[in-house]
Amino acid sequence: MKRFIYIFTAALALTLAAPAAQAQEKATSQLSYKYEFRLGICGYPTLDYENFTPYYDYIYYNDTPIKDLFSDYDGPTYMTGNIMASLDIHYRKRITLSLGLATNGVWKNQYDVFTDQKTRRVSGVVMTALSQIKFNWVAREVVRVYSSVGLGITAGGFDEISDAYLAGQAVLLGVSVGRRFVGFAECGTGSMYMGGMVGVGYRF
Repeated sequence: MKRFIYIFTAALALTLAAPAAQAQEKATSQLSYKYEFRLGICGYPTLDYENFTPYYDYIYYNDTPIKDLFSDYDGPTYMTGNIMASLDIHYRKRITLSLGLATNGVWKNQYDVFTDQKTRRVSGVVMTALSQIKFNWVAREVVRVYSSVGLGITAGGFDEISDAYLAGQAVLLGVSVGRRFVGFAECGTGSMYMGGMVGVGYRF
């Protein structure tokens, strides 16, 4: 009889504890982060370099006006690469939506044709708005492994060049590590960059 009472008491305790455990698990799930703010720097700015870097065809050098032969000449064109801020929304465990804004600084120096002294600096900026969908292959509290595709628009101006065009970017493999503060690295290709992107983020 006593054994029966012990068994009955244990079963009752487990039955009462189960809903409490489920409620605690649900509460923990609700407290888990849903958003992630990211800041990263991208690799080689593919289309920005092609569209905003002046080039000259020296085959037709004889067509150059005489006055241009004695004007200031350009030094190399430099770019910061796209620096991107984004907000990730963890819509589902396996799906993340992302909205981002990137800026790429462009500049070059001009020099006097006779003295080779710098006469002025020419600068510009190219901006990209990009929306992405990320597929989380591994979605754990500390480690995420994902791929993504994104579409957007790029616009900017530099040295009398202004342009706007569609942007597209694919991340072949991305990894983020951390709980609240995270570090991430991505390998991808597209109009924004070719190669990689690294940065930091904060989950909330």
